Amino acid sequence: MEQQLQQIFNSIYKNKTLYNHFCELYYQMQENKYYKAQNLADFEDLSNFIKENRFYHIPLKSADEVNNLQDKVFPWQEYCDKLMQLIQQKIKSVNANIQNFLKLNNLLNIVGYGVNDDDAYVIQQCLKQIAQRDSNIQSVRFWGKILAQNKDYFVIEVTMDKQIKEPQPADCDEKLNEYVHYVTQDLLEDWALLPQITRKQMEASRYITYLFSGNLNKEIIQYPYFEGKEKHLLKAQILRITHANLLAPRGLYKYEDETKTIGFEDEFKMPESAELITMDAWVHLPAYILKQGRITFYEDPSLKEEELNLMKEQDPEQERLKSIKDDKPFEQNEGNWLIKVFGESQQYTNQEEQAMSYQVVLLRNYLWPGALTVSNQNEYISVYFGYGLKNQQNSFNPLSPKDVQDDPEDIDEYPEPNPREQPDELEPDSDDERRREQERREAELQQQQE
Repeated sequence: MEQQLQQIFNSIYKNKTLYNHFCELYYQMQENKYYKAQNLADFEDLSNFIKENRFYHIPLKSADEVNNLQDKVFPWQEYCDKLMQLIQQKIKSVNANIQNFLKLNNLLNIVGYGVNDDDAYVIQQCLKQIAQRDSNIQSVRFWGKILAQNKDYFVIEVTMDKQIKEPQPADCDEKLNEYVHYVTQDLLEDWALLPQITRKQMEASRYITYLFSGNLNKEIIQYPYFEGKEKHLLKAQILRITHANLLAPRGLYKYEDETKTIGFEDEFKMPESAELITMDAWVHLPAYILKQGRITFYEDPSLKEEELNLMKEQDPEQERLKSIKDDKPFEQNEGNWLIKVFGESQQYTNQEEQAMSYQVVLLRNYLWPGALTVSNQNEYISVYFGYGLKNQQNSFNPLSPKDVQDDPEDIDEYPEPNPREQPDELEPDSDDERRREQERREAELQQQQE
């Protein structure tokens, strides 16, 4: 204790120790006849007065230190330098299809989900930057934003050339990791590539409710056990949201049964405004993820045929390009999607005598809050802004305590057994004594009978 107090007294602040400060306080209290400390606040005022009016000697810097002084860099200067570096980067010619987020952001702003123009421009530059990382990239789009406790995650989605097959984790099909995702917490910083996930990680993510912290390397301590870090769980949730909410207008894609692939339709025309507000005009683009954590059913050789058939019946594979009208209704709603119309719904005719409208259609998912698709008569965009949590609607309803029981009836009182005379035979206490006493009595009774 004395050593700790000595360290406190010897602590230095601007070449003055705490002990020196106490000495000056005591000197001022003795010399100043008009100073009368009534309480602790007056003592604190005098201490602050001495600190503010004290002369602090700061040694002068040498000539070498003065000549090598560095300019003070303000935070806004560092931000401007990073922004200029991003803007002035040399864009190479790429074959990838880069999303025009600057234009599509206007649709998001109309429905109230867009970003400001500065961030939209930075996101557009980031899309171009990601497209140059690999020559096998086919398309790049802004996926959305995952909200976290400390810093949020911005996500960019990339599709690769399907002819080039990358090694997959064990017992995991190629279609599960078909989409590649990059994340960052600052649009001006580097983008990190999320790892591929396994079937067990995808299967465990269905039973976990986890609010992301903002640290990709944080261990996941949840039940059931999740084998991986936050970056693996983040990738699993992004894939679940993508495969459940990425929509496309009906007729834009076609499914080929022979190759089991999806391609663009040669002759496609965007539906009219009246058709876009119906569920029949929209289909799911990605495949459905089974409860096994795979796209295709995995036949475990350790299971019997009857068990495999039962699992297939309980979790069958969904058809590709399924209409959102066939989705399971959420609670008491007609479907799983909320459709709203923004802007003017009046139909006009352009110079080419074609029908046109300025209305904007919003499709918002009930089961995944934050997943939405915005469209007009010419283009559409699917994004996500949320915590990456599913709307389970499982509220915590604790059971009410049981009724308070009545007090038991009073027991009749009896006088204490305090006889005036001591009994001839005392009752044995232990079990052995009682057993020996019982044997003695039985022997005496048998002798009397003989």
